Amino acid sequence: MLIREVAAADSDQIKLTALAQFLLGRAEDTDAERTISTDAFLKLASNMGISVTADRLAELAAQPPLNAVIARIEGPNILFQGSDVVPTTMTVDQARKTVDSMAKRAIDIG
Repeated sequence: MLIREVAAADSDQIKLTALAQFLLGRAEDTDAERTISTDAFLKLASNMGISVTADRLAELAAQPPLNAVIARIEGPNILFQGSDVVPTTMTVDQARKTVDSMAKRAIDIG
């Protein structure tokens, strides 16, 4: 996100961007899906004192600074940036090998 994008935005856009950034960060922290229902997002925005409709949100999501956080609004859901990324997971054998090699290195160092 660039400073000129935030400077040109009104306060509601900045608040919506902050809300979306917070939700995206929470999704990343908890390894959850990077989506939220539009109704839930609008309710959270309303709790913050932002009066916005679903149509207006769709317009704002296509413009900076909100487009840096929201990838797209698809049906009843909002998809955040990175929602198309498939998380990589280790198999049990890969995890065991990794832990074994880390333990061996720790023994060699100590």
